[in-house]
Amino acid sequence: MDNAAKKEITAVEIQVKNRKRRSIFVNGEFAFGVHEDVLLEQGIGVGDALSETDIARILDAENRKQAKEKALRILSYRARSEDEMRKRLREAKFSDEVTEATLETLKRLSLINDKEFALSYARHQIITKPCGEFLLRRELKNKGIGEDFILAAIGEAFKERPQAEVARDLARKKKRQYSSVDEAKAKKRTADFLMRRGFSWDIVSEILDNWEIYSL
Repeated sequence: MDNAAKKEITAVEIQVKNRKRRSIFVNGEFAFGVHEDVLLEQGIGVGDALSETDIARILDAENRKQAKEKALRILSYRARSEDEMRKRLREAKFSDEVTEATLETLKRLSLINDKEFALSYARHQIITKPCGEFLLRRELKNKGIGEDFILAAIGEAFKERPQAEVARDLARKKKRQYSSVDEAKAKKRTADFLMRRGFSWDIVSEILDNWEIYSL
């Protein structure tokens, strides 16, 4: 595109609501806003002539910058799996290209790591919301974690605290809760609860068979 078709940057102004952003004026009119980092990265300033291709490149850089900032804000609340982050960025209307590029950057910087996320999530759930393998597996799968990472996380988490031990602790609490209830009903309610929490029938039946031994 020749110079006659290009547009001249006539002003660059600091935005009032966010002093890290700049308003770019072309031919005397506001054209677009960019972060100061994008301005420096692109090396543009007053007097520069921009083609439509130049503007598209600058806006793409700005979009990628916004996607990274959005991702970092999301991660500031808690860790996310790759699939969770992908969904959040798409919900924020970032293109697939920008989304995938952002994910690659986050993975390269180890800000997203599904293997570590799966193990951390499994450990946290066992402590804060005790559950069995079946439920934990479903939750991790729903977060987009691959089968290999799921198996490794579950195996490691329950090696640190055996699944049967987790179930027995829950059973003790339930037995206390149902102390005034008929024993048959208490056992059924406890069994139903443990099954909903993802424990296998083998673990649940062992608890029921040894109901009397718990010191509650």
